[in-house]
Amino acid sequence: MNALASSNKNSGHDLRSEPRRRRWGMLVVGAILLGALIASVFAAIALFRPAPPRTHRIQMTTDTAQRRVFLAEQIRAEGSRHHLDIVLTPKQYGALESLDLVDSPNDLKFALVAGGVTAREYPHVRMVTTVAKEFLHVLVKPELADRGISALHGKRIFLSPPTTASHHIAREVLAFVGLKPTTETKSGGYIIDSIAAQKGLRELDRIESLGEAERTQAIAKLPDAAVFVAPLPSPLALRLVQGCGYQLLALPFAEAFSLDLLNPPNAAGISIDRKLLTSGIIPAYTYGGDPPTPAKDCPTISVPLILVAQDDADPEAVSLLLQTIHDSPLTSTMRPPPLKDQIQPFPLHAGTELYLHRNDPLLTPEVASKLGTLAGGVSAFVSGLIAFYTFLRLRKLRRFESYYRELGQIERIARGLEVDPEAPTDRSALRTHLEERLSGLKCRVLEDFAEGGLKGEGLVAGIIALINDTRESLAHMLP
Repeated sequence: MNALASSNKNSGHDLRSEPRRRRWGMLVVGAILLGALIASVFAAIALFRPAPPRTHRIQMTTDTAQRRVFLAEQIRAEGSRHHLDIVLTPKQYGALESLDLVDSPNDLKFALVAGGVTAREYPHVRMVTTVAKEFLHVLVKPELADRGISALHGKRIFLSPPTTASHHIAREVLAFVGLKPTTETKSGGYIIDSIAAQKGLRELDRIESLGEAERTQAIAKLPDAAVFVAPLPSPLALRLVQGCGYQLLALPFAEAFSLDLLNPPNAAGISIDRKLLTSGIIPAYTYGGDPPTPAKDCPTISVPLILVAQDDADPEAVSLLLQTIHDSPLTSTMRPPPLKDQIQPFPLHAGTELYLHRNDPLLTPEVASKLGTLAGGVSAFVSGLIAFYTFLRLRKLRRFESYYRELGQIERIARGLEVDPEAPTDRSALRTHLEERLSGLKCRVLEDFAEGGLKGEGLVAGIIALINDTRESLAHMLP
């Protein structure tokens, strides 16, 4: 009896302490949730707080044309207001040289080049944007102006160096009207006089410093024509027109020239992508007002000046560079075409994609759809966890229920309310049989508790107390 009382006392103490432990457990869980919420708030603040702007240092090649160098200088100056430190190379490069540099692993990752001219595949070159339009200039001496472009058979023509896009575009256009250099034909070809534009400007400076007679002789020794690509107005074209009397020739076949999109590479292996070369106009009075030069709008071929970058250039730097070109006071000067309307000779750079989507809403329909799918998956996962937890809880409750059910069965057998076919009929033997069942039941309860199958010390103590009470009751039911 003392043991039973002690067991009941301990059981009651455990049952009274169970709500207290539950309350402490809820407090601990609440504290953990509160800490997690505070940590999430601080993480969100850190995530959405804008980071201090970082200045990106980039290196860009400069071109052989004076106006392109000036344009690069303007981009550099405006870029400093957009957290860009643009370093322009002291050496000047032609378009093909620049493409080779950008395609190779080095620090020169940006270049301004005339679009549509390639010597090979450039797997690491990416398109950033079209910056401006340039125009093909065909300038001839006064005595050739009325005879048209066909008069250039057998004449000496100034072309930019072979490393430039201008050189190969000029040759492609001349070939379109049946003019080929003497290196490719036996008779009637034109002679290429290939010098850099800067060298040509220095020669014109020298000529202008001469006396009248010497200057006339020097002009007579200049090439019969000059064909080159340049932005408007071109310093070289201006000097040739105003200082040496050259005149602009119209190219009315510009649209027809652009129709041939399947033209093969030229003899030097250079490909001209004609879909990038469109018809354009050099406005009247561009190179003189008295007399007007040209006297009326002069049709010609337009060439895009494009900005390219190496594929591993920092996308953020590229995006800032696009802001400099498309969203600054410089935009009204260069007048770049809208990004979405541009033809892309190379794959778009990741930074251009970043710039194009800079104003996209945070929650787009696509993102919302993905979040909905994710939320559905998370909900299903949480529901599964809850179902699994409920299953485990019910499993444990069923274990307690099975023990209580077996105790009830033992008591009913002892009272004669239920018959156990395996139990002996003799009352003394039946008592012994039932006491053995109680002992086995007690051992199973303790083993189950030790192995973690049963949890809740108060409930386990209650079962043990009931087993002991039932054992005591057998002495009265089966004397």
